[in-house]
Amino acid sequence: MKRTYRISLFCCLAALLLLGCTDPYALQTRNFENALVIEATITNEVKQHAIKLSRTYRFEEDGPTFEIGANVYLQDDLGATVNFTEQDTMYVAENAFAPDPQRSYTLHITTSDGKSYSSTPEKQTTVTPIESLNPIVANLGGGQGVKICVNSFDPTGTSKYYRYEYEEAGRFQTPMWSDNEIVIGPDDSDTDAFPEIYLWPRTEEAHTCYRKGRSKSIVVTSTNQLSEDRVVNFPIRTLADTSYILNDRYGIKVRQYVQNLASYTFYKTLSELSSNGSILSQNQPGFFYGNIRNDNDPSEKVIGYFEVSSVSEMTLLFDYNDIFPNNLPIPWPYECTERDLNQDDWSSPRPLGDAHVIINLTSAGSMFFHTWNAQGWYTLASSQCVDCRVTGSNVPPDFWQD
Repeated sequence: MKRTYRISLFCCLAALLLLGCTDPYALQTRNFENALVIEATITNEVKQHAIKLSRTYRFEEDGPTFEIGANVYLQDDLGATVNFTEQDTMYVAENAFAPDPQRSYTLHITTSDGKSYSSTPEKQTTVTPIESLNPIVANLGGGQGVKICVNSFDPTGTSKYYRYEYEEAGRFQTPMWSDNEIVIGPDDSDTDAFPEIYLWPRTEEAHTCYRKGRSKSIVVTSTNQLSEDRVVNFPIRTLADTSYILNDRYGIKVRQYVQNLASYTFYKTLSELSSNGSILSQNQPGFFYGNIRNDNDPSEKVIGYFEVSSVSEMTLLFDYNDIFPNNLPIPWPYECTERDLNQDDWSSPRPLGDAHVIINLTSAGSMFFHTWNAQGWYTLASSQCVDCRVTGSNVPPDFWQD
């Protein structure tokens, strides 16, 4: 079983995989190879599957470049084809489909410069559902935490190789929220008067939000050496009990991909090469091939793997108090500075709504309205403590359940 840090699937790592080196700056100026990077996993879901094509990039560059103008299609062993069209940064199937488990599929790509690539024929793996997700409280050395563990079983014993991805979210509320917000009225261009300031009820959710994230590591495991094809409490996510994403309610959606031996070996090797600290350490990896080649030049370096994998997903949601009933609430992770706009902010007292307050709101920087007192003065607070959208999203993930 192996869980390692994933730098980026085929992207930043791709430039490093092309050649080994001991000088971390050499790849920025020498020995760089412009290689095609292919991310192509077709699953047993009925949908418009997508394939991503990009190019390796130098360390000093911001990121990969999307490969435009390519012709992409799948062909099964009976000659039937599925065409993909270019959309934004992906190549998307023209119609929704699910692969036929009795057929094998080959990926074909022709780039805009006329180069032709194809994969080995791949067949869909055994459909094996996730049986359960369990939150298990564990000692993490320096304190307590929770491990999200997956369980799965294939009675036919033909799955054996598994890869996992997840989406997660944590619900939270800002501690200094107000149901009002400051609204500055229109400027009266016919007079020298400043625009008025109003307190209006909020029209958008700003109290309750969600912190969202996705897996950034390659998580794979195998049951090949076990007496039965059973995954038992395999940890795919570990969180300390002080992690604020757990603060109120936490949710995670896990996807389990059943792989064949070749695709499992590819991802496992990729995870091992991208682990153990800095990628600029003395243990530099060399290039390793996937299952895609240039049809006319097999020696060309092509990065990526095409697989036809069965997938299963399951969602787990729980409240913090359900897992840690004896813990105190997790402290708010941001500093909440307050500032009163009162008579000390201007030469003479100004009531709520006075135009001079506009100047002081501007000087307050990233502070939002929090409340006001009986004398009619504003109290401002740090934006991240008033409006949850500063540090999260007010739109729950699609898997969320209250």
